[in-house]
Amino acid sequence: MSKEITVGLDGSPESLSAARWAAREAQLRGLPLRLLHLWILPPMTAQRIPREDEQAVAAERLLQDAEADLRAQYPDVPITTQLLPADTPAALLPAAPDAELLVLGSQGLGAVRGYLLGSLALHTVAQSDRPVILVRAYEQPAGTKTPTAQSGAIAVGVSLREGYAGALDFAFDAASRQAAPLLAVHAANQLPSLITHEHPPEKTVRETDRQALATALLPWRESHPDVHVVEHVSPGSPARAVVDIAVGARLLVVGRGGYRTGLAPRIGPVTHAAIHHAACPVAVIPHD
Repeated sequence: MSKEITVGLDGSPESLSAARWAAREAQLRGLPLRLLHLWILPPMTAQRIPREDEQAVAAERLLQDAEADLRAQYPDVPITTQLLPADTPAALLPAAPDAELLVLGSQGLGAVRGYLLGSLALHTVAQSDRPVILVRAYEQPAGTKTPTAQSGAIAVGVSLREGYAGALDFAFDAASRQAAPLLAVHAANQLPSLITHEHPPEKTVRETDRQALATALLPWRESHPDVHVVEHVSPGSPARAVVDIAVGARLLVVGRGGYRTGLAPRIGPVTHAAIHHAACPVAVIPHD
């Protein structure tokens, strides 16, 4: 079956921003867009048929309004809508088997820098085997299709201790498609210190990290000669490094390993920091 971009809508400003982000991405990729509203049904003991009917009408109106708004801005993008009654947020992933990207809104906490990850977004980020994009609410200037959330560099966190190929594939592809520069960051404390008699430890570690990052990026530099790459080695923690490079970026790309604590997967400290503290959209790329 053909691929598509799926965006989850709940009517919040964040999810509407996610829909606009997804529509522009669908245009860039030449893919259709699906607007999906996951209607979480109340427990049977709390159901009231008249109230449920009202909610169904409101849900359909939400999808219709969003579709009309996006069709006016992106008339060449095929758009479909789906209202999905479900008992749990876990229903989203099975409902989007052909999604090349899953795009969700992520709600900010007012003046507090961070994300309020609801059960839908948290489950999707932790369980998805496809890239998940989390988008905060943003303003789109009148008469333009390029909101402020889609300007600036593509930023990517490069972990040299874990699989990073998926994150680099996604980041370089995005930078090439959007004609944007790429900022690649590696945290210096990710590699064990190399201490020799000939060099001071700080200088040796710093140079080792720079060389390791350059070596890791080389295959992608060669396959994407059109992408201007800026390499940066941060002296801080990996979590702090990705949050810092997200400032002013149009997109932050991070990997998410297959971590597990008992039976439940977790997203890892770097991904956790990115999706809670980065102001720009965050792409979470799963890897083994």
